[in-house]
Amino acid sequence: MINLAHDIAKQEFGKTFPNPSVGCIISKNSKIISKAVTSLSGRPHAEEIALSKAGPKAKGATMYVTLEPCFHSSKNGSCADQILRSGIKEIFISAPDPDIRTNKRSINKLKKNNVIVNVGIEKNKTYSLNKFFFKSLSKKQPFTKVKLAISNDEKIAWSDYKSKWISNKYSREYGHKLRSISQAILTTSKTIIKDNPKLTIRLKKNEIHIPIIIIDKDLKIPMNSKILKYISKKRIIIFTSKKNKKSVKLTNLGCEIIYCKINKFKKLNLKNIFKKIYSLKISDILVEAGGIFFTELLKNKLVDEVHLFKSKIIIGENGKPALWGKKIKELNLSLIMQKNFKDDKYFNYKVL
Repeated sequence: MINLAHDIAKQEFGKTFPNPSVGCIISKNSKIISKAVTSLSGRPHAEEIALSKAGPKAKGATMYVTLEPCFHSSKNGSCADQILRSGIKEIFISAPDPDIRTNKRSINKLKKNNVIVNVGIEKNKTYSLNKFFFKSLSKKQPFTKVKLAISNDEKIAWSDYKSKWISNKYSREYGHKLRSISQAILTTSKTIIKDNPKLTIRLKKNEIHIPIIIIDKDLKIPMNSKILKYISKKRIIIFTSKKNKKSVKLTNLGCEIIYCKINKFKKLNLKNIFKKIYSLKISDILVEAGGIFFTELLKNKLVDEVHLFKSKIIIGENGKPALWGKKIKELNLSLIMQKNFKDDKYFNYKVL
């Protein structure tokens, strides 16, 4: 049953931000009474939905849930209180909730009220699926993934930036899937100026808009950028040091402008920006930008994962490097997964 709970949680991953995707099963006499997953945008929780579906049948039943039920109050009381009111006699919990509002408090409360509590079954599945939640909560900054498409000689563009695509259409399609399981996309004004991307999710016939975060120190983003065309459909947050007529125009357009001081190196403080992003309840971001920005993120230890698409194309020494001053293989990375998209190779790395 706990594996089924994990399966349904995985199916909905990417739709419950900023909350983790949690699966819940309630069974009685070896039959499933109800099942549920965390609702869109995180509420209501999986346990609350499953209990509502089960109704009176929950009394004397067993619950299987992938993360510790919440202890903090909500509209109908905490999930722990709702479980107690329902008459659930036994519960299997994969992993404790690291949130200090709950952390093992619900487990202890359920035990004190004579519910049989089992903790730790398939806990690694919970950690693996919701790693953004566990990491962002501990670091107080968003879980950060960098997506890069590079040539065989580790370039991201020709010297004149006129290269449209380096990776093939199968790699690009997977790139859209990565967007679809991210809470927001982070980019730079330089990327917008050079590439003029939409940064939407284009899977099948749908075009989905998710929040966009732009690092733009001098507020150089063109007002006719494609990214601003659909401002009514998405949230756009711009971090800048400039407060001028353009910032007023962007605010009137619907952008959120956050002003930052520049440091002694005449740059924005990326660590402070990432703390601010987290305070905006954004705990998972996909970075789509250039090699200089990728290098800066690595220097500031702000990268958790790298999604690398490598083609057979050779650009040459005049091309724009994916990483300044180093080769990818020189980074402290651990391979999570590798696959091929026709002639392209895909690598998913954890940054150590």
